[in-house]
Amino acid sequence: MIPFPYRETIMYTAKDIMNPNVITIDPDDTIEVAISLMSERGVSGLPVVDMSGHLVGILTEFDLLDLFWDPTTARNEVYHYMTRDIRKVEETDEVSAVAELFRMLAVRRILVVRSEELVGVISRRDLLRHVQRVRQKSSQTTQQTC
Repeated sequence: MIPFPYRETIMYTAKDIMNPNVITIDPDDTIEVAISLMSERGVSGLPVVDMSGHLVGILTEFDLLDLFWDPTTARNEVYHYMTRDIRKVEETDEVSAVAELFRMLAVRRILVVRSEELVGVISRRDLLRHVQRVRQKSSQTTQQTC
């Protein structure tokens, strides 16, 4: 039997599994720019970063669902729709803390910061890939010792 991955002696951090190539958007950009970015890049959410480089929110597909009922709205800037309550972890936080956040919250991604500066993003899929790698490594180690 493969032991639970996080009982290994190696402690993984958010930095170990995050994607550092984050596609961001400015709060003053239009919704059209946001929808195009999401469609072209195949992402369901965009961290919102202002001109000073500060993380100020996140814009997700869910946030944009209101457009269905009012597609001609005059409120056309990202800041009208973004979520300001940002789900984030420090890059030094343990992966187990990230996993617990995913279990507790209905989110697809968690942003990774270093002293409030955005440095990466972890999706649920990233976490599952990590679990798969650790399980494979654990399985290989078990087979080598037998």
